[in-house]
Amino acid sequence: MRLPPLLDPAQRHVLRARLAAQLVTQLADAPPHALISLTLTLGEGHCRWLDARLDDQHAFWWARPDADEWRLALGQAMIVTSAGPNRFTALQAAFAGISADWRHHARDCGDSGNSAARRLPAAHLGFAFDDEAQDDLPNARLIVPAVLLVSRGGKITATFSCPAREGEAAIDAWLDTLRRSFASIPNSAAGTAHRPPNLPPQRQPAPLDDRAFLARVTAALAEIASGRVRKLVVSRRVRLRAKQPIALAPVLAAFAERHPACTVYAVTRPGMAFIGATPERLIALDDGIARADALAGTAWAAPAAAALRTGEAAPTESFALDDDKNSREQGLVVDAVRSALAPLCQTLEQAAAPEVLRLRDLQHLRTQFAGHVRTGVDLFDLIAALHPTPAVGGTPSLAAQRWLRAHRDTRPAWFTGGVGWIDAGGNGEVVVALRCARISGGFADCYAGVGIVPGSRPEQEFAETEIKLTAALDALQCRPHPALESAPTPRTGT
Repeated sequence: MRLPPLLDPAQRHVLRARLAAQLVTQLADAPPHALISLTLTLGEGHCRWLDARLDDQHAFWWARPDADEWRLALGQAMIVTSAGPNRFTALQAAFAGISADWRHHARDCGDSGNSAARRLPAAHLGFAFDDEAQDDLPNARLIVPAVLLVSRGGKITATFSCPAREGEAAIDAWLDTLRRSFASIPNSAAGTAHRPPNLPPQRQPAPLDDRAFLARVTAALAEIASGRVRKLVVSRRVRLRAKQPIALAPVLAAFAERHPACTVYAVTRPGMAFIGATPERLIALDDGIARADALAGTAWAAPAAAALRTGEAAPTESFALDDDKNSREQGLVVDAVRSALAPLCQTLEQAAAPEVLRLRDLQHLRTQFAGHVRTGVDLFDLIAALHPTPAVGGTPSLAAQRWLRAHRDTRPAWFTGGVGWIDAGGNGEVVVALRCARISGGFADCYAGVGIVPGSRPEQEFAETEIKLTAALDALQCRPHPALESAPTPRTGT
């Protein structure tokens, strides 16, 4: 499918007529406060939406490369923000008000059989790790985008949303959003930008930050030894600097190529982007079935981490997933997830044993949960019960959060918080925002964290952060593989 598909004058004329006709039908009995969404099928194809101008506007990009799912949300038809201990309750109440009178019309989409149109319309959401955090992004936010472009399973759709009171005036705004988002970008059959690659940014030495991280790990071990906490998750930042503003499309393409089994995401606003590739699902809710991951414990080969720090070869040292430290870390997360979900589910199933999740540079232990939620339980209830798990904060949760605040272990943007989607029917998914970077101009701050339990060693934990940081460092410093830009048939799978 040629991009940008909606900027051709003839297509714009047809689109305008179709939208106008459907709006007349939708507005006939809609109260002024109602939200109206219209979904149109754009045809068959595979679009990754990397031709869009993500660097200088409010947008949300989300991809599951192995599942051939690519989403781009532009603008806002409705936005809700919140902060503090009741932030999820506030978003829940706002969403209940929106969804109660959310009108949707799908033209030629066949919702029951077309996977590209299923679960539309939808809002995207995100939140910080700490409910007191104030940063570049709102602490917690829910947005119904003005335009949502979805390419999934070979089908492409566009969903347009607006409050009923804006009516037909919204059409010009929608088309202008598309025009601005795809203006001056060459057409691409694969739907991926053919832009010059970034000049690789250079890592900035930070010996004081490195020593401060090792000191925090030592302090965390002392706190654990006191018996006040059982686990703490300590985070670390590495900064890169480029000679020019860092373009997002090549970085996202590299993330998708290198980590196809992860969820790749980008939350942008003018002057800032928060991007990453995470292997961890916090919660998914689909027709009353909740699914969650308990992901903890890490194994890797040491030479790569040593080379990142020193540039020199190092003896091979492997850290087994089945060692005592990893097993205890995994056990703490499993217990917490089970305790959080059990009161909210009629039935709850847990995998008999952890599985090994194999990624590009790392291996993790993962235990999956599935349960049928009780009547009245929604996605926000599940988020509030689960976040933060011991995998990103520690345990007991409140004591761990107090310690992290006291030791200034800050989590910028939404690092170790969550990003995700919720559709008009309440189905949705939130992933934990890991393996990420915050980009501003020519600077990129990359983040990683490690779980500290009895038996942790500061030097080993430092090495683990190096390996985890590789996901963002490689994407920022390397070109995406050309196959991602030209492959006619995308990868498929789950």
